[in-house]
Amino acid sequence: MIEWNRDAASIIQLLQMVIFFILLLVKRNKLGKGISYFIIASGILIFADMLIFAIRISTYRFNSVPIYTIGTSLVVFLMFFLYFHDVLELKKSKKLNLILTGVFLICYALFVVFSENFFTKFSLKFYIIEVLLLLGNIYLVLYETFNSNKILNIKSYYPFWICIGLMSIYLGVIPLMIIRNTAMEMMNINIFFIILFIVNILGYSILITGIFFARNINLKK
Repeated sequence: MIEWNRDAASIIQLLQMVIFFILLLVKRNKLGKGISYFIIASGILIFADMLIFAIRISTYRFNSVPIYTIGTSLVVFLMFFLYFHDVLELKKSKKLNLILTGVFLICYALFVVFSENFFTKFSLKFYIIEVLLLLGNIYLVLYETFNSNKILNIKSYYPFWICIGLMSIYLGVIPLMIIRNTAMEMMNINIFFIILFIVNILGYSILITGIFFARNINLKK
């Protein structure tokens, strides 16, 4: 019964991701610059999650870390950084984005070389690093947004919704990951997956909601 509930939650989450992906494709012309990168990232996430779910229900023991480490930690986050580079308008912000992207790639390479179990065991240290770098990009976008005329149309500015949605999804699970990795006895595995499910549902709900308000605005400071 417990396993069935987890599978049901995974199916609900996958359906929400598919709906989100379809809306991205249909409304892409209203979502602003660089949206192709975000669409690619979302497509890879759906493919990876579907693959992991399909293998998990057919195989009793399965390590999904390699799929996550390559598909999400590297490719998806790189697409996020490229997306933000297109969204940013100030030269200084774009340069900082490139620096953050370079740091991200260097850190990934260092973990690949020096961490023996990087592809077999979830790396909380690297996850925190990549999320912090992602937050750096989000800060740049929000800084430009709140210091330009875009603030007057913020509800219609989809990059703002993406920033809030990504913060909800990726920043929201860091406390869970820390508790699970440092004090596993304090957290029941079912509670962990329930909270993880809620965080993801909330994040994707924000991303979906933003699509219905979005207009392709290109206002300068």
